[in-house]
Amino acid sequence: QQALVNRYERNPIARKKCIENTDVYVKFGNGFGKVYGDLGKGFIHVHHIVPISTRKGEPHKIDPENSLVPDVPNCHAMLHKGKLCIEELRKILGK
Repeated sequence: QQALVNRYERNPIARKKCIENTDVYVKFGNGFGKVYGDLGKGFIHVHHIVPISTRKGEPHKIDPENSLVPDVPNCHAMLHKGKLCIEELRKILGK
């Protein structure tokens, strides 16, 4: 059997721009380093506001400020599990 799949490459420059000077990174990203030492230093997830899976292979340009949002791993998992947008998750968290 042969399977044809799309593979999407992450853009490390867009990721870096997304996390620069954001409250989420400052509050939580640096915290992983405090807990896990060098292993956790600078660790943070980045969430695509419009899921990659909805793009259906169409070319698109990532705008780090409007297409991506940094979030901690637990929140990132809940966004995907509940198929939520950031605002919905913030409401659940009372933020």
